[in-house]
Amino acid sequence: MQVEFDGTFEGWRDAARRLLAGRVPPERVVWQSAGAAPAQSTLDGLDYPPQQRPSPPDDPRVSRRFLLLARMVSCHRDPGRWASLYRVLWRHASGEPQILTLVTDPEVYPLLLMARSVRRAAHKMKAFVRFREVREQADGEPAYVAWFEPAHMVLEATAPFFVRRFHSMRWSILTPDRCAHWDRARLRFTPGADRAAAPSDDQLEELWRTYYAHIFNPARLNRRAMRAEMPRRYWANLPEAALIEGLARGAPRRVADMLARSHGPPEPLPEECRPTAPLPGLLEPGWHPRHDPGLAAARARAERLGAPAPEGLRTPSGKTILIGVAGWTDPTLTRGNVFYPPGAESAEGRLRYYSSRMPLVEVDSTYYSLPTRAMAVEWAARTPAHFVFDIKAHGLMTGHGADVRRLPDWLRRALPRAGTGGRLYGKDLPDELRAEVWRRFLEALEPLRAEGKLGAVLLQFPRWFTPSKASARFLADARSRLGADLGAVEFRHRSWMTERLAARTLKLLEDLELAHVVVDGPQGMESSMPRTVAATSPRLAVVRLHGRRADTWERRNDPATERYRYLYGDDEIEEHLRAVLELSELKESAVHIIYNNCHGNYAVTNAAELSWRLLRSGGPGHP
Repeated sequence: MQVEFDGTFEGWRDAARRLLAGRVPPERVVWQSAGAAPAQSTLDGLDYPPQQRPSPPDDPRVSRRFLLLARMVSCHRDPGRWASLYRVLWRHASGEPQILTLVTDPEVYPLLLMARSVRRAAHKMKAFVRFREVREQADGEPAYVAWFEPAHMVLEATAPFFVRRFHSMRWSILTPDRCAHWDRARLRFTPGADRAAAPSDDQLEELWRTYYAHIFNPARLNRRAMRAEMPRRYWANLPEAALIEGLARGAPRRVADMLARSHGPPEPLPEECRPTAPLPGLLEPGWHPRHDPGLAAARARAERLGAPAPEGLRTPSGKTILIGVAGWTDPTLTRGNVFYPPGAESAEGRLRYYSSRMPLVEVDSTYYSLPTRAMAVEWAARTPAHFVFDIKAHGLMTGHGADVRRLPDWLRRALPRAGTGGRLYGKDLPDELRAEVWRRFLEALEPLRAEGKLGAVLLQFPRWFTPSKASARFLADARSRLGADLGAVEFRHRSWMTERLAARTLKLLEDLELAHVVVDGPQGMESSMPRTVAATSPRLAVVRLHGRRADTWERRNDPATERYRYLYGDDEIEEHLRAVLELSELKESAVHIIYNNCHGNYAVTNAAELSWRLLRSGGPGHP
């Protein structure tokens, strides 16, 4: 049976309704759209055995999800799309209501691919349409015309976007298939046009090219990503296309110039961000003490503190002790009158101010999102020469789960289909992708490494990473990937430090020259690490202090700030002092102390207190 229709989604839908009502199976239908040759399904070339298909009921029901998919697939240029849609519609209406969830089904999968391709074509149209001014109007007002050749027939679906964005303009978008026209009151469509009908240039294009050249960031240049996001097929219609090759060729030289400029001292801190003593902002309540008594206590204790060791401390034997906190952008820290002075409201201003108060910071954001070289360039340029960054490894490097939405485009595109859901775990990555994640992570840190500002890469393992031969091999593999970089290991399962295994664990880390992270945190739970003071690396010892709030330590769905909402008291700071002095006498290690009780000003206050106590202990002094 040959079915003729007008080639639109509405025409196909009406014809499909009649066919379903007449119980005409897909195998008996040849679809004939206006102006096209008869088309069968895209499955015709596959060696897929025919099925005994059940018939739909007298009153078939079709889900909204299928209709949305069908409308999107109807924009694809594949002539077999109509037959493929009817095949799946027949099954959907005949007792398989969940068929669209079967993404590996040989009849569903091609439709999903078509829908994805159409969405991409619509995205490219929104990104790459460039209007040119046309002044030959009866009323003398300008109109704007754009020529575009979409990969699929997405003009009618995408035109409302341009109406919303350019509502006050009169414009036309011309394509070979259809043309859209907006007169500031009504959107209408006409048949397709020829390229010659569109203007080729206007006076605004030179201004646009100047703007593009100024916003082009050479440190972020990635030719492969650029080709993926801006395929050459669109370049003919882009005014900036003539600049791209020249800008790309000059990018290495411009990046080298940026790095050369960053070798000197950082730019002076703006006047409004310069530190004063004691810790500014802590004396004036940012939150009412009734809601947060701990912050009030921290403010009171901070009255007698300044910034005692902004360049770190040094023991008589020459070992360095650096004290800092986990992150400088925690929302509870950046609120007004908590730590930062007025004026330090940008990321740059906050980092400049923080690095004027402390010699060390731990970067936790790299656990959630892979760092970029441009980020590292900025960090290096905004901090003093003595400042050090400890960098937390990305979750995929240590077996944690990662939010797929926060992964870079190159990794999302390379993922196996089974791993493109909401959460991805390190074990789900093929070996070559895991190796590439490691390579790009470490490569992005090169600007810090070149400046001598890269401390340790912190490998913080999940609770389910327990002692085993496989875990030992994983640690050995991590050590080999780190190369010459310092690595620090924090376990989150207490079995690593039981009486039976503690010595073997420390020996393993010592053999691998990985620093054992001395943990201070709540005790008595599976994820509680005993406070084991030991140095396993000849170059570094690390202490991380999480607070001792046991009631929220393993509770799910609590904000992270509640888990670490703990202000250490005088006796506990004294314990930290003894642990640090003990570590400073072991081997030849430098010591990094990170306060991770990141709630408001708790961490920065405790870090300042420990610095003062170390100075007054008669041991370490200013470098």
